[in-house]
Amino acid sequence: MNELRAEGFLRSESLPPLAPEAGVSQWILALQMFGGWLAAVFMLLFLGMGAAPLVKGAANWIVIGLSVTALTGVLMGRVVHTGSTILRQFLLVASLAGHGALIVGAGLFGKEEGSTSFFMIAIYETTLLLWVAWLPHRIVAALVGSAALLTAVDMAVSLELVRYWVGIYWFAVCLLWYRETTWQARSFGESAYALACALTLLCFSYALSGYFSHNLFGMHRTFHFDAALSGAVNVAFVLILARPQLKNIRHLFAAVLLAIAIGMTWQAPAIGMGSLALVFGFAHGHRWLMWLGGAMLVFGVGRFYYDLQLILLHKAGLMVLGGALLLVVRALICKPEAL
Repeated sequence: MNELRAEGFLRSESLPPLAPEAGVSQWILALQMFGGWLAAVFMLLFLGMGAAPLVKGAANWIVIGLSVTALTGVLMGRVVHTGSTILRQFLLVASLAGHGALIVGAGLFGKEEGSTSFFMIAIYETTLLLWVAWLPHRIVAALVGSAALLTAVDMAVSLELVRYWVGIYWFAVCLLWYRETTWQARSFGESAYALACALTLLCFSYALSGYFSHNLFGMHRTFHFDAALSGAVNVAFVLILARPQLKNIRHLFAAVLLAIAIGMTWQAPAIGMGSLALVFGFAHGHRWLMWLGGAMLVFGVGRFYYDLQLILLHKAGLMVLGGALLLVVRALICKPEAL
């Protein structure tokens, strides 16, 4: 905002608009959200357990899923600005049930028909992402659509190809966060933000569900392109983010050392993912992204340490080497009086 005022785009003090719940206690809002989820879960369980035996065939499940998600999308567009927290949460849970019905229906098809069904679900979720103007629902649509696209490629091509999609998705995530200032004020800005959040969660869940299983520096056996791709994306964006600060040879050397420190953990991409998420969150003021990236970084370092196929002495030496690299980086980029 200071830059906009300095450039003459803002003539007076500009404040963000007040939320519909302004003045309401956060504890009350939390209780309302909890109440909305409870009401929706119990009602959907009651209806679902009674109606599930009557649903026959994959096509019926898909029809139910389309009907529920479309209906909740229409209702969300009408109640999202009313301030009714309970109703919004109720509709969100109902929409999740509709997404679940779509996935169940597509999963009941065979391999060829199933790939087409999941691809159509991805297109449908893209429509919901752009159409339903409520961020939580858009994040759900982006999550389901991205996962459905992966499943469609898996069923149509091969599972080996899908392993590389985490690197491709992570590249898209980093590019979205890096270019956030160029799209956040556009008409599709909220949809792009929801897509970035969803892809971040999807990549993190992939890294947390199971690391790429191979030994440290095991390239002499087989070259695992999936881990190398994710590591290359991490190193590349470290250098891209550091580029504006490369004002002298000392800063250039610090950026190279930082890239080497992250490159050493190429078989544990969660470390680089967490580091980049932490930096992007700090740069754009997203506290939730900072907390998420920090937690991912801590988990990644701990998991990487215990998964190393080395004796404790060699593990400790590797950790000391990584810490020394980071301390040298800090010494190079900080002013002498700040050390």
